[in-house]
Amino acid sequence: MTQPEYWFHRPESDEDIEQLYELMNIVFKGEDVDKIVKMLLDHYPESNRRHLLAVKHGDETVAGLIIIPQTWVLDGFDLRVAEMGCVATHPDHRRKRLQHILNEKFDEQVKKEGLDLCALAGVPFFYRQFGYEYTVELDHSTRLPLSNIPDYPKAEAVPFSENDIPAAKVIFEASQGKYPIHEKRTLDVWRAHRKTGLYYGGPVETVSLFKDNILIAYLKYSCSQKEKTITLKEAAVASPAAVESALAYLKDYGKRKGLEKLVSGLGYLDEISMRLAELGGEQSHPYAWQVKILDYLELFRKLTPLLESRLRESKFSGLSETLNFNFRKFNIVVTFKDGVVESTELGYDNSDRTIGLNPTVFPQLLLGYRSREELEYVYPDFKIQETHKELTDVLFPKRAGYIHFVY
Repeated sequence: MTQPEYWFHRPESDEDIEQLYELMNIVFKGEDVDKIVKMLLDHYPESNRRHLLAVKHGDETVAGLIIIPQTWVLDGFDLRVAEMGCVATHPDHRRKRLQHILNEKFDEQVKKEGLDLCALAGVPFFYRQFGYEYTVELDHSTRLPLSNIPDYPKAEAVPFSENDIPAAKVIFEASQGKYPIHEKRTLDVWRAHRKTGLYYGGPVETVSLFKDNILIAYLKYSCSQKEKTITLKEAAVASPAAVESALAYLKDYGKRKGLEKLVSGLGYLDEISMRLAELGGEQSHPYAWQVKILDYLELFRKLTPLLESRLRESKFSGLSETLNFNFRKFNIVVTFKDGVVESTELGYDNSDRTIGLNPTVFPQLLLGYRSREELEYVYPDFKIQETHKELTDVLFPKRAGYIHFVY
């Protein structure tokens, strides 16, 4: 049989991996994306070579990506997520539908591993053709001149060490409480961050702040002499006083380095971002994670405890009704009795349009990025009958989300 011009390949050998690194260097020149892939393979506990996907042209690797498994939390319930990262196609081989090949294989692998959602932080628009929709806020920015930060009291600052991880994890998880949709970070990931000195693939410095020998904050940041900017990548603080200590450190450090501006990449509900906004900081409109659901039936079944808990806390506690979630091409039929899910089934009878949903944008409702009312206003094919609007709002409320990067 004649081998096709382009063919799918799973990089396994060292030579395969080196070819993938070379491709990343060509496509992302000067961005060290090859180092991100290497870091994921060497240090990120959930990634290994089976998560590498590639397309070859002859003996040359001309397209590739990596699957980055992780866990997101939705109102206390874990969702397993496959992030699509480091997506590359050689410039000489574009417009050959190579990413269609890789996306098909990506979906197959995600289903095989039983993950719940597909997600990516990629370029605008391109991934809509594969069924992705903007769903959780990403890339926040609050900018403020360092000179606008008052001279707050300072705390003891020392380089972040492995011994600081347990206390940092506690205040980090407390800070995540502002976001019902957030990332779940294991101790292994904390250790990988500290060992590599990277965050979202880029180098960062990490400092711990102490008062009376108690950790009150930690800060991950990077500096740009060209932009005269210190950028806060991640942080958590234990109290309002710790916010002031954090800003005092960043102001002092930035001025010693000859920098002029602080940029916070933290979510807008974080204490530091809110304080910067109070001081006159300018906030941009955030970008968003792009998300896709592959298996609606299995996802609804997994969400059973969440749906039941939301009913219990509402006027619909004790609901006994069969709900037909009509996704136009298919429907998910969930039968409740006394507030408990008795069955969740897949069907294809779309005659019941009481709860009419657009499957592509449903992740926005699921993860609270948009309300039922907002989606109905924008999408004519997203239409809930008056009798079930309030119930839909209870089952799928609007929620704030912020996903910290796991690598």
